[in-house]
Parts: sequence; structure tokens; C-alpha cells
Amino acid sequence: MCKENEFTRAKKALADLKNQPPKRSRALMALVQDLVEEIQDAMGRGYTLSEILAALNATRGPDDQINFFTFRNYLQKARAERGLAPVQPKRAKAPARAPSRPLPEMTRPKAQTPSAPRQPDAQNAHHTSSHKTVGRNMKGSL
Repeated sequence: MCKENEFTRAKKALADLKNQPPKRSRALMALVQDLVEEIQDAMGRGYTLSEILAALNATRGPDDQINFFTFRNYLQKARAERGLAPVQPKRAKAPARAPSRPLPEMTRPKAQTPSAPRQPDAQNAHHTSSHKTVGRNMKGSL
């Protein structure tokens, strides 16, 4: 039926892919695998992946430029194959700071200042007249 035609078309499409050259370049993966230690060393000296990729792309033709995400993925795979941990670029250390203190407006007022009148507690119900009283008053005003 219809499903059989879809299945036949899908098999034909996959067979056509076998005849086409692969989209992923094995040469690029091999390049990253060969350079993984140099890339790690450059990162240890403070260069970012973007800067390293820009240096690599400067030596390649306009049609052979490496995509950042492809480069990062290939580098992660090459590190995993060699058992290398990712290197974080060295960053300048932040200057030591004094411990933070709360701002004066964020601190509670001291007991010496007169406090504002307190709101009634929700626990203490204020007195209201009962519905019987209200009804009598309403009848009398009619």
C-alpha cells in the first residue's frame, strides 16, 4: 500500500547517499587530531578557540574555511581519543577585595529610633456588628 511505497522510496534515498562522497571531511578530522597537542598548548598560553581557529583559517583558502562548531566538535573528539582533558585559557586573576558589607539602607533600623505605628495583627480581629444588628439598622432606615 502507501506505506510500502514510502519504504521503497526511503531505501532508494539511502542507497543514493552511498553513491555520493561523504559530507564530513576525514582530512579535517585528521588535521585536528595531528594538531591537538599544539592546540592544547596554545590554549594553555591563554589563546581562545576562536583565536586559534582564526589562525588556522588564515592559512586556508576561502572554500576550505573551518566552521567554529565543527572545529570544536573535532577537537573534543580528538581529546577524548587521546585521553586529554580540556584546557581552560588562563585568565587574569581578579584583585583581592575586602569582604562585602551590607549597604546602610539594607540594614534594620536600631531600637533607638522611634518606630512607626504598628498595623493590627491578623490574629486580632477587629469588632464588627453582627448581621442581626445590621439587619435591624437597615429596616429602621427604610
